[in-house]
Amino acid sequence: MKTPQWSASDVTRFVCAEGKISSDVSTELALYDDPWKIRKKLTKSDLDHLSRLLLPPDCVRIHVLRWMKKEMVGGVHSKEGMEVNVIKERTEGTEGTEGKDQEHRHVFRYWASSGCYVLNGGWSELFVNGGDLNVGDEIGMYWNTNSCKFHFKVLRKVACGTSNPAA
Repeated sequence: MKTPQWSASDVTRFVCAEGKISSDVSTELALYDDPWKIRKKLTKSDLDHLSRLLLPPDCVRIHVLRWMKKEMVGGVHSKEGMEVNVIKERTEGTEGTEGKDQEHRHVFRYWASSGCYVLNGGWSELFVNGGDLNVGDEIGMYWNTNSCKFHFKVLRKVACGTSNPAA
């Protein structure tokens, strides 16, 4: 797996799993399939008053939209967007909510002005303020094709007191 390269732009702060489609047989040994297909280091704009999380268009197309029904994709691209459930998975070592995953309802839509997909409709209230997220924290997401729900998890927290070039 390649090491991600980060640039100053929010849109390029994403890493997504390779979208290779091949009819050839692979001889590579895979001991672990990382479910977190969409990864992002959080930026100031993800945590500010706009209350939305920018998601990378290429990763969304490969790992989410291609698995949705046509009607769902239409809803995502509509002005109102589409309501989706997001399961916030408990991070190891965290307290609260009795150690259980939490499920929230958000709006998933295409944001034409940025060319990105966004998750909003309470993002800040439930994930930022309630999750103690900081600039530079790495989050992961994936679309569960069976339940038609996003799964969200904090994969890596920025150490307290460190300066953060992502800000």
